[in-house]
Amino acid sequence: MNWKKNPASSWKLYCIIDKNIIEGAASPQNVAQALYAKGVDAVQLRYKNYPSYKLVRIAKNIQAIARKSKKALLVNDRIDVALASEAKGVHLGSGDLSFRTAHLLLNPKSIVGKTVHKIKEAKSAHFQKAGYVSAGPVFSTPLKKNLKKQGIGFVKKIKKCVSRQGLPVFAIGGINKRNVKAVLKTGAGICVTRAIFEAEDLLKEIKR
Repeated sequence: MNWKKNPASSWKLYCIIDKNIIEGAASPQNVAQALYAKGVDAVQLRYKNYPSYKLVRIAKNIQAIARKSKKALLVNDRIDVALASEAKGVHLGSGDLSFRTAHLLLNPKSIVGKTVHKIKEAKSAHFQKAGYVSAGPVFSTPLKKNLKKQGIGFVKKIKKCVSRQGLPVFAIGGINKRNVKAVLKTGAGICVTRAIFEAEDLLKEIKR
């Protein structure tokens, strides 16, 4: 990975559109369009156990918006959907296909991200040519009830262990407009799911 040419290196706010979070509020396409318009750098589409043909349709619509806005779209887990929609890449979780398989299937310029909960996982992600890592959960979050909060110190440790390699790091988990200022002091980018509707406030803090 050429870190100087890695788009994720310039991302500041990365938002996850989760079906369970936005359901009943707005369509994923409208949410993505609003996020891009506000200045969000990248959007991840996370629709667990959703029919492929429906998810591809959604991803294609968002990718068209992303391309026009010169922003990025990534798809959670689903390499097939990322390929069909021409998304910028995928985000892999535990139990998903390996980095090696993802790199073999995707375009060489595609970004493959990974959430990490341990230092060794961040180091492994670097050696497997990850495009970025999301470190967390920083704070308690109902989306990850089985995981204990890691704290801001954990993000600092992840940043330190991969800083020489230039691997982009995003803090994730329970981040909102009330605690984002403290997280930004680590130098990591910000990744949010439940706080996507606070994107404008988060971006203001990032700019400050």
